[in-house]
Order: sequence, then C-alpha cells, then structure tokens
Amino acid sequence: MLESVNEAVALVSREQVRGASWSAETLAKAVIDDARSGRASCEQIYELEGVLMSANPTMGSIASLVWTLKEACMRDVPLDVAAEAFIEYMRVSKSEVASHARDLAKDAPITVMTLSYSTNVINVLLSLGPMLKKVYVLESLPGGEGRQAAAELRSRRVDVELLPDTAASGVIGLVDAVLIGADNVTLDGCVYNKLGSKNLAILAGYFGKPVVAAFEPYKISPEARCGGVRLLERSYQAEPWGEVTYKVFDELTRDLVDAVLSVRGLGDNTQPNLMALRKEFEEWMTRRLAGGRSA
Repeated sequence: MLESVNEAVALVSREQVRGASWSAETLAKAVIDDARSGRASCEQIYELEGVLMSANPTMGSIASLVWTLKEACMRDVPLDVAAEAFIEYMRVSKSEVASHARDLAKDAPITVMTLSYSTNVINVLLSLGPMLKKVYVLESLPGGEGRQAAAELRSRRVDVELLPDTAASGVIGLVDAVLIGADNVTLDGCVYNKLGSKNLAILAGYFGKPVVAAFEPYKISPEARCGGVRLLERSYQAEPWGEVTYKVFDELTRDLVDAVLSVRGLGDNTQPNLMALRKEFEEWMTRRLAGGRSA
C-alpha cells in the first residue's frame, strides 16, 4: 500500500494556497518515504502514476515528477533516488528563475501587479530589490490566495497593496507589468494558472501592459496541448444561492502571455523556447539519473 503517497495525495488535493511546486515536492517526499519503507517500487510504477496524477490533474509539475520516476525505472534507478533528484532540480531551477529577476526592469524601478500565491513570483519580486517600486496583489477569490502573498511581501518590507479582484481595472494603468506564476505550460504556449489570471491578462492587454509568466521548466508538459488539459474543479457555498462550482485554473492562450521568465531569463512564449526549456530539464534529470543507480 502506498501509505505516504496516498496521504500526500489527499493533502495536495485539498490545498488551496500553495501551488505546483509545493504539490510536487510534497508528493516526491512521500514517494521517498514509501520507497524506503518497502511500500513502493518500480513494479508499481503505473499504479503510482495514477495515484500521483489524481492529486491534481492540471499541474504540470506532478506530470514531470511521474516522468522522472518512469525514466528512473527504465534505468534501474530506485524511486527514492529519482524523487530526491527531482527535488534537487526543483531547488536549483527555482533559484535560477529568481536570479533573472532584473530582466524585468530595464532602467528604472518597476511597479508590478500579480494575483494568487506563487513562490516564483514572490522570489522574483524580492530579487528585484531596489528595482521594485511597488506591488499590487489581487485578493484572488474564492480561494483568497493573494492575501497570503501580500502578507508575505509586506513582512519582507516590500511596498505592497492588497486589492479586491474587481479593483484591478482602476489600478492597472499605474503598473509596468503583470507577473503571474504557472501551474502548467503546454508547448503551444498555453499557460495554466489560478482562476482570475485570464481576466487579468485580458485587462493588461487592453491597457498595453505586458504579461509575464514565471516558472521552472519542469512545469512544461510536452504531451499536453492548449485546450486539452483537464481543469480541477472545486465548489463552495454562497448563501442564499447555495453551491457554486468553479474551475480552479484559467487557461491563458499564447496571445495573452507576452513573455516567460525561466532558467534562461526572459524569453518568448513560443514553442521553440518552451521546447528548449523542457529539453534542459530532461537532460539535467537524465544526467542525474545516470549517476544514481544506487540502492
């Protein structure tokens, strides 16, 4: 029985604030625990794949964890070694994304609008240092993840203001760019991020403000295509109406995202660039697994 994995899947499926990076790391740590306890091995890889993907079918990070585990099994590398390598890449790539934060600011400090809670967005904003003038964070209802992001930025002495989602149109004229995270990215340029991202991107386009998505290469799904990603649904009670069901993620087509910020810095949201980023992840992981055939 995949005891730790099943517990982690239940935890990830309920989570409403932390996103793709946290989810994949939580699941990877559970794989390590089950593998070292003798509850998981490559003999169960297809069962493990189904269980892991059930945690959140929208997230490209989970699909990349599964890809890593399957690659490891083909190379006779133990699951715990593969999961550790994946966590290592997560750490390295997240740091590399943040290291390119200054690509967003040209000659003067910038004002940014964002929404929801993305560790990449937080790290990039903090890495801007004196080149960051102010941040506007949308509350991001119904989950309200933006509140956490705004509070964290405030605790780090960033000039930040939390706004109701519906107030974005009155403020976006003051910003230089919109910065969002990504839970999944397809090779044809679709970015999947928390509900509200599409409205914000459309608004930004109307006001002529660039939309930049910050993410690591392991969030790119090579098999997925725009329109073909299953979107997780949740519901809540809205009295006196009753239950409201909504899709947790928005799908932003390529025309809504002007650029991507990843391990190579600021780049185009085009298939060649996304393919190169994904290849970089796969090659890094392949090299790491090639030296990891230890029990």
